[in-house]
Amino acid sequence: MGHPLINDQIEMLRPAVARLKVRSAVTLLVAVCLSMVAIVIWEAWSSRLYHLHDKQVVMSNLAQTLASQAQATIKQADTLLFTLVDRLEHDGVDQSRLPALLNAQRSELSQLHGLFVFDEKGQWLANSNGAGQTGVNNSDREYFIFHRDNPSRGPHIGPSIKSRSSGEWILTVSRRLNHPDGSFAGVALATIYLTHFLQLYDSIDMGSNGVITLIADNASIVIRRPFKESDIGSSLAKSPLFTQLLPKSDAGTATITSVIDGVERVTGYRRVEGYPLIVFAALNKDEVLASWRKETLLSAGIVTLLLSVLGGLGFRLIKLMKQQNLVQVELLDTQDKLLEVNRNLEGLALKDALTGLANRRQLDAFIDAEMGRARRSQSELALLMIDVDHFKPFNDRYGHPAGDECLRKVGAIITDNIKRPGDLAARYGGEEFAVVLPGNDYVGAFLVAEKIRRAVLQAEIAHSDSPEGAVTVSVGVCASNGASQVRSEDLIAAADKALYVAKASGRNMSVIAN
Repeated sequence: MGHPLINDQIEMLRPAVARLKVRSAVTLLVAVCLSMVAIVIWEAWSSRLYHLHDKQVVMSNLAQTLASQAQATIKQADTLLFTLVDRLEHDGVDQSRLPALLNAQRSELSQLHGLFVFDEKGQWLANSNGAGQTGVNNSDREYFIFHRDNPSRGPHIGPSIKSRSSGEWILTVSRRLNHPDGSFAGVALATIYLTHFLQLYDSIDMGSNGVITLIADNASIVIRRPFKESDIGSSLAKSPLFTQLLPKSDAGTATITSVIDGVERVTGYRRVEGYPLIVFAALNKDEVLASWRKETLLSAGIVTLLLSVLGGLGFRLIKLMKQQNLVQVELLDTQDKLLEVNRNLEGLALKDALTGLANRRQLDAFIDAEMGRARRSQSELALLMIDVDHFKPFNDRYGHPAGDECLRKVGAIITDNIKRPGDLAARYGGEEFAVVLPGNDYVGAFLVAEKIRRAVLQAEIAHSDSPEGAVTVSVGVCASNGASQVRSEDLIAAADKALYVAKASGRNMSVIAN
């Protein structure tokens, strides 16, 4: 018995220890709940960032694609203009044939509204549309004024305008015509339907409030989807695109608020290569995050339910803590038993149930390990493949139980005839066995093979369907040295091939692989 005072102190400490355990459990429960909430918040925020980033990548790719489309569309028209200007400046203007030429060139490109030629006063010399030319003068157009006052011979992209010949919205691409002395001779003009761009933009799913805009370098809108005539020509000079993004990079992504309608959008933008245009594609940020909100609300609901369940379970956990020590002792005892069972099972998993030899799994691992060792130490490694001759007739005559007993005896004979600790005998499958002999060359392996073969024959296991009147085995022998790069599959295949030769040559013999 202990000292009474000590016993009293222990009894007094027990309630305190119990309360400490309860407080620890409550603290742990609160920590778990807070951790779950923190994880959900972090995952929700990460998911939000992913949704936005994913759509930014989509918009960047879309802007790149649309920029390439705009560049190709304008390049095709500009190429016609370049050819036309070169022809007019070198061959002169034949007004009788020029309309037909323009009409033929225009028909090559579906996006072209028309091709036009004006003289130095802005008078129509010819057009591809067959429209009347009397009294029509375009000297007030922006493209005409530009080329008249600017000696540059490159293409000029003008603002979106309404055609005087058809009343349709068009984009102008023009080049200057010169007299032989280099003075201004007029303008060659190609007009592109704005509907050519708009039809493509409308075919793209941008949600209910997404936009695609083709913008000139001077910040004026060329065309915008959704289409409104009042938007054409509007200036975006004060938008974040021109004040923040384009000064830093010709292409990129961002989340910005539109100066046109005040909607915050996830955007991608890119300059059109070779031309003073920018493509701008944007999705409504609220629409982008709509699926994220649904996922977040669902996650929040699930976590709330889990926290409620966890709270109820926590109360029960506190009541169960009194039994913790007893359960822990039982678990430790069970753990020791399980470890012992696992060790036994692990050993059984590498043994053949019938013969007690190593199984195929252990054989494959052993060969790989020994081949690696042989390469490192530049040593020999030999393999025997052993097959019981005429085993099927044996089974058919004596029955499967006798066949199993025969395999057990052969396995025991093989084991008795390999004495070195590093050697391994295994059942390869069916009536076939394998023996791995580390450090052995062809000669040593052949001697072991013959020893096993003779031992099986001398065991005189009766087999009336065998020419020898007893069970015999055939052996294939193969060996490799560490300097070779032979794989385990190659070694097994070579030994198996030698075994096949032994079987084909009359059985009951050992054959060395070539």
